[in-house]
Amino acid sequence: MTIKELNESNEQFQIAAVQISELIPSGGLTNATSLIIRSARRIQSYLEKLMLAKTDVQFGKTVSSMENHMDEIIFMLDQLDISNRSRKISLINDFLKQGYDLLSIYSMWIDQIIKQRMHSEE
Repeated sequence: MTIKELNESNEQFQIAAVQISELIPSGGLTNATSLIIRSARRIQSYLEKLMLAKTDVQFGKTVSSMENHMDEIIFMLDQLDISNRSRKISLINDFLKQGYDLLSIYSMWIDQIIKQRMHSEE
């Protein structure tokens, strides 16, 4: 997957989050999806910073920030999953799969960037 495709997947994930919040606009879904959207945007931004990081300190801080935002998304997706188990709303199930898949891709990108950085330092 290219950076452009990853950006597009992230944008689609954010659009899906808006659709989820529209299910129950006055409920807790709006807060959850707002947090998810914010974190998804930041993850994309941090990925770009990670690829351009010049120092080890900058690199480490960026990886840490990405992981924190990914953890926030995972927590919110887990909460959505728990709340949807009795209802089994397909839109939420699809959103959960999309979110976990997207985070998996980001994890692979981070691992690859770390490996490349370690290899170039040798």
